[in-house]
Amino acid sequence: MPDGAAGVVVETALARFHYARAGNGPPVLLLPGAGGWRFTFQDLIPVLSQRHTVYALDPPGQGATEILDRGLSLGVDGVVRLIGDFLDAVGLGRTAIVGHSWGGGFALRFAELHPDTVTRLALIAPGGLDVKDAWEFRLARLPVVGELVLRRLLRPSIRHMLIKSFAHRDRVPEDRIDDLVRTMRSSRLDDVLRVERSVSWAATERDLHLVRAPVLLLWGDRDRYFPASLARRFVTRLPQAEVRTVPGGGHSLHDDCPEETRGLLVRFLAGTTADAAGPGR
Repeated sequence: MPDGAAGVVVETALARFHYARAGNGPPVLLLPGAGGWRFTFQDLIPVLSQRHTVYALDPPGQGATEILDRGLSLGVDGVVRLIGDFLDAVGLGRTAIVGHSWGGGFALRFAELHPDTVTRLALIAPGGLDVKDAWEFRLARLPVVGELVLRRLLRPSIRHMLIKSFAHRDRVPEDRIDDLVRTMRSSRLDDVLRVERSVSWAATERDLHLVRAPVLLLWGDRDRYFPASLARRFVTRLPQAEVRTVPGGGHSLHDDCPEETRGLLVRFLAGTTADAAGPGR
């Protein structure tokens, strides 16, 4: 757990949410990518909590969060409903959101459906476009194969996907792999598969024009999951978006190029533009 971050649980009729909370100031919600959990951001939380109250959530079907309403759909809109349920439970009427990968896609959809709730939206290599997923995620959606990957081949699968997320091989947090494996094994793996097999981004891309909050898109130019060229597809529907491409960065940009990414996030969340100190559009 990051220094100063308190692990907290809040329960609603829909779910038992696990999250970390740290700092004081304007709120910011952190949403990790698929297969991630709140401590994916363990190095980012102390930085942002210097100026913000940070809520780092285990999203539905990930980490320790447990879905209690077993009849709830776990497609994109179902996950967004649960995110809204969490924000209501912790008393956040408005918040900034930082989302990574699929967490960025869920953040986008939340901002489309609840535009008055989102103050600023920072997206790190986000999902949200109606494009073909990387083969690893397509594999997880297959009957029997997905169960095999999660239950029998979990450690090599996590290691492969983590390494692929980094452009800088020396920055891969090998010491976190066993923690990731333990976290995944303690999760409800059927919920992990339900999310993986239910998500479609067609409506999210269609409704991008509904986002009203300022948007920062951050991308590494060596991303092997979502190529940085996808940013152009976002900005055609998000004219208010500022795009920053970080040279030499992979998919887990906040860990692969931490100094550049943190600086850009801090300035954006403070309401200032990412100026000449950061990479250009």
